[in-house]
Amino acid sequence: MTPLDGPYLWRAFRYRSLSRSPGAFREYQLFPRVELPAVSAVATPSPEPPLSPAWQQRLAATHTRQFAVLREGRLTGRWTDPSTLADEPGRLYSVTKSVLSLSIGIALAEGFFPPIDKPVAVTLRGDQMTPRQLLRMDSGLSFDEGFASLGHQSKTYLHPNARHTALSSRLADPVSREFHYNDYHSLILGLLLEQSLTQADWQPSLEASRTLPVVVSWMYEKLLVPLGLRSAGAFVVDSSHHRFPKTESGLCLNALELASLGQLVLQGGTWNGAQLVPQVWLAESTGKENAWNAPEAFRRYRNLAWGPWLSTGRGWYGYHWWGTSYRGSSAVFAMGIHGQVLLVSPRHRAVVVRLADRWALREWWPEVLLEALETGEL
Repeated sequence: MTPLDGPYLWRAFRYRSLSRSPGAFREYQLFPRVELPAVSAVATPSPEPPLSPAWQQRLAATHTRQFAVLREGRLTGRWTDPSTLADEPGRLYSVTKSVLSLSIGIALAEGFFPPIDKPVAVTLRGDQMTPRQLLRMDSGLSFDEGFASLGHQSKTYLHPNARHTALSSRLADPVSREFHYNDYHSLILGLLLEQSLTQADWQPSLEASRTLPVVVSWMYEKLLVPLGLRSAGAFVVDSSHHRFPKTESGLCLNALELASLGQLVLQGGTWNGAQLVPQVWLAESTGKENAWNAPEAFRRYRNLAWGPWLSTGRGWYGYHWWGTSYRGSSAVFAMGIHGQVLLVSPRHRAVVVRLADRWALREWWPEVLLEALETGEL
């Protein structure tokens, strides 16, 4: 049994003492999880392109564990903290949400997901929202952030029965009045994907994925296998009994594997000539047109650390993807609570990944990385 595979209240109190020990990068080791087997052999290591001494110092000082830069699909910079293996997976936290969005786009195109404008039940009482509203993080469902009390964030993160938890919130605000970042949304979307795949009797084609939860099998076969997963990953599940994947935070990959997902987005969903993710879905889910983008939509967060950036009008939130305007062009990114960043910059034909134990920077990481790409530091 893993240290946090038990009843909810026991987990919640034990988590406070245990989570500091491995650090955010390795925190997944505390939880029940399933392994994502590597599908291609790791090539003989070649010398990794070094970053400048200044950037190496910056990464070391900010509790970064792994860092990778791709330009034109080629690895041009990589750094790994001395206490970390280059190929070991780290927990991606809310970057998982963006990978879930890619998976939903594929499922929608193949008929394994409900129409995104068709209302679905989002509470045990039968209150309804649409998948599009869930993807955009539209207001409606009650959700409070923080682990100080046994509130919503603690429950969505730690409860051993995520299927039940997903529908345990309530409608507390007018639907679609404003942006409200909400982990219930991602759990409900994972539940919808699970229900659709199960009802359609979708079956994994690979022996390695037949024992995985069906949503994880879908992500594995539709995304990670075609990308040629070189190093094993993991996916945190709610408990060894229920085995529902933590679709709001549970994916675990190393920086180079995550960079491949970013390269897929940069290439419009194509990989080795195959269209893995529909291009129209990528444009719709990452673009500004269907996103929250006006500063007043983010007023709920004006006093938080990300409030100043949201108030500038440069940022937007699409279908579980962030976006930002930069020097007349656009970039998209996925982001986790401890400074996990997957940045995709078409302007620079670049992908940057940072995996870390802490945010550890006063500035906004996506803009720091974009500026470093612009100046040639990265």
